[in-house]
Amino acid sequence: MGQMSNIALNMKTNRNKKYSSLSAIIGLKLSSLLAAAAVLLIILILSVSCSPANKKPDKEPAEQAPMANNYQGLRFETTILESSAISNSLPRLVCLGDSVTFGWNIPYKKSYPYLLEEILKEQYPEIMVINSGIGGETIVDGLARLDSSVLYYEPQAVIISFGLNDGFIIKDDIPDQNEGQEELNKTDGLLTDENTYHNNISIDVFADTYSLLIEKLFAKGIIVLIMGPNPIITGSIWENPDIASIQEESYILYNQTAMDIAEDYGIIFVDLQEAFIAGNMDVLLQSDGIHPNEAGLALISEKLSIALESMPLTAGQ
Repeated sequence: MGQMSNIALNMKTNRNKKYSSLSAIIGLKLSSLLAAAAVLLIILILSVSCSPANKKPDKEPAEQAPMANNYQGLRFETTILESSAISNSLPRLVCLGDSVTFGWNIPYKKSYPYLLEEILKEQYPEIMVINSGIGGETIVDGLARLDSSVLYYEPQAVIISFGLNDGFIIKDDIPDQNEGQEELNKTDGLLTDENTYHNNISIDVFADTYSLLIEKLFAKGIIVLIMGPNPIITGSIWENPDIASIQEESYILYNQTAMDIAEDYGIIFVDLQEAFIAGNMDVLLQSDGIHPNEAGLALISEKLSIALESMPLTAGQ
């Protein structure tokens, strides 16, 4: 029995030694794994913390911009402006407008805000001219995005240009005169009646909203310049000469209203109606007869640069 007890005791002792050795090995491997995991975690944290929050695109904006030049919303190049570049540029000039400001169907570097910046750099080397034009918009839309598309940039000056979409005439629904009657011919005299068409934005709303927008900018101490809508070839939209005439008269009215508002507030007004007619609209407009082509946008930038000569855009003004 004593011998059996010694054998059992020796087996237990050897088993305990094996377990101890195994535990040591497992503990060593486990601690090594935990240490390796900790190192990897530290590397991951450092790599994330060292990356810029707003990483600049690998490619230049022009290489990443949409293939077409007639998309909705702001210009791609405007949306990726970095806050540091904005704050380091003085003075800052925002062009708030519609598709003419956007540069519909035209490359970004041919839009008038870009061309204007290139001209003004001679006098203001650090200037930034921001394109805040969106196709299809009216003065009402411009006011609605005043904070995000204008005040966000803390500009010293703003150029406002609306009217083409505001003054566009829209045909009202005409009730059927007799059930089963053929659709009224587009040249029917009824369609030219003043009660049959209305402007997209009424002239009163246009004037009131323009005034409100100007007052909000003045309250921020911002210089304002107004540019009227360019003339269009109305026959490219309306086949009926009578309706085309109504559209032409409408744009003249909206241009005159913008001019009157500028005079009331002591603001410089750039008259594109006069400039385009004198320069031959066929040469200055795209094939749609509405939007300025590259030559037309170059003319706009020249007219604006001349107007701004009497408006010192001193930093902090």
